[in-house]
Amino acid sequence: MKEQDTNAQNERNLETLRQFAENRPSDIVRIFDIIPLGICITDAQGYFVNVNQAYCDFYGYSREELIGNSFLMVVPEDYRIQMQDLHDQFMGKRYELQGKWGVQDKEGNIRRILSNAAYIPSNEVSGPCKMTFIVEIDQTQDVLHDLELTVKLLQNKISAQEVAQQLSNHDLRNNLVSILRIVEFLLEKKPSEEQKMWLNHLKQRSGDTLDMIKATADYAEMEQGEYEPQKTEFSLVEVIKHELNLLKDIISKKKIHISLRYQAQELDAEEEVMVSADKFYIERMFQNLLLNALEASPEEQEISISLEHNGFFKIDIHNQGVIPADIRSNFFEKFSTSGKTTGTGLGTYIAKLVVEMHAGTIAYRSSEQEGTHIIIVLPRQLLLS
Repeated sequence: MKEQDTNAQNERNLETLRQFAENRPSDIVRIFDIIPLGICITDAQGYFVNVNQAYCDFYGYSREELIGNSFLMVVPEDYRIQMQDLHDQFMGKRYELQGKWGVQDKEGNIRRILSNAAYIPSNEVSGPCKMTFIVEIDQTQDVLHDLELTVKLLQNKISAQEVAQQLSNHDLRNNLVSILRIVEFLLEKKPSEEQKMWLNHLKQRSGDTLDMIKATADYAEMEQGEYEPQKTEFSLVEVIKHELNLLKDIISKKKIHISLRYQAQELDAEEEVMVSADKFYIERMFQNLLLNALEASPEEQEISISLEHNGFFKIDIHNQGVIPADIRSNFFEKFSTSGKTTGTGLGTYIAKLVVEMHAGTIAYRSSEQEGTHIIIVLPRQLLLS
């Protein structure tokens, strides 16, 4: 294989690893030290928080010498200001940071590397980080072997996890089906109205949980841009009202007023807004965004849901709460959460997947003066009226 072709293959493999890292960082961390190419994790300021053995071997430093120090210690002095600036831009604006660089090992030798960096968002343990993969350009055939071995390791690990997940989902599904059968049996025994209400609520939640188990594989396809929406015709207003009804306890407890508008006018009781979209996932989108709005809203305030079209279809969910400053830069990313003792930090990420799967966009505005607007723009052709 020609050196040019080998370098191109190395770049493709590094890009594959970057995507692995951004979508499933924990999978890489679990096999961090057996991966045969150098990997480091740096915090938002550029200080090493973790390095694998291959990274240490490449630079000649021990892990103890690197962790807690700036990544600039492996950058030639003449390029340190430039590299710190590139790092800050990457962490602040998520610019891609890949290419060929000159680096310096412990003995002062300058070595040429090919690298790619993945952005790892905040979680409950740490703030956002950068995971960087490095390979030496001169060792092309060895590098290609190491990269392909790493990709294969990760693919095998993910494949094994998917089998385990399928087995777990199978057991969960069977248990939920059993619960649903018991609920159906009890509903036939002439329960009181209050008992019937709670049994129907349990039936609804069990059914929803079965649907969520089914959705696991779909979300993985959405992340890869491979999921095809299962479009049907339905009333968007009906979906919103259904999701609000499921959240009526928190609405009542916080004394929240809900307003629903279409084309800037309050919706009539019988008015519908018909769309052609993937109903199941549009329901999941509203479920997550409305719950977030209710949790963020101060008590006794209004939450407005506005629908309008004018060359495109726009949905605006507004509440008087403010998005915390520490999660604004990664609000729609996985595990983005602040100040909650429960919750996965996946709600807005799922909403983003659903919106983008329908060829739309999602964004926010948030300030003390106006509260928070979650704004979804979808193609006009989704509307049927």
